[in-house]
Amino acid sequence: MRPLGALVLIALASCSSDRVETYSRAASFRAKTLAVAGVRGAKGKSAEIVRALAVRLGNAGLRCVDIEEADSVLAGSAVSLEAVANPRLLAEVRRATEAEGLVFLSLESSWRSIEIVVLDVRTGEAVLKAEGRPRGESFASADEAASIAAEILGGLSSQRRKSARAADPADEIPVP
Repeated sequence: MRPLGALVLIALASCSSDRVETYSRAASFRAKTLAVAGVRGAKGKSAEIVRALAVRLGNAGLRCVDIEEADSVLAGSAVSLEAVANPRLLAEVRRATEAEGLVFLSLESSWRSIEIVVLDVRTGEAVLKAEGRPRGESFASADEAASIAAEILGGLSSQRRKSARAADPADEIPVP
């Protein structure tokens, strides 16, 4: 292995968090926009979590849209994982939000973990299933929960993939 390749692997390993467990991920899925279908178990903090998440994802190159605030028949309605089996609902999410992924967030009742499921809105297939845990015993605030969710979801950014490819010297074609 080249020394530069070893350094890249070390850098990537140091970026991963022991607070995140990814159960499944579609490596080819990338998004510019994610729609959030609310936060189950948020104890009245759902809007605050989604706002903080939108700011953090924006910094990672991802646009984040709250379905409850979308200009659509979906506004104000609860969208569940079971309901998105309907292709018409997914089509409405795409139309209203221009999102590639639909995010479901679920906080454990005592805020000790957050479960994240992302569906591809074109196919309805799960493209990410992960869980994040707080630094302490439970999330101290909505912002802390949003922070770990953004850490997990940031890997879906199409911007991240472009910048990683641009920085990879293996992609350069040598000039004879």
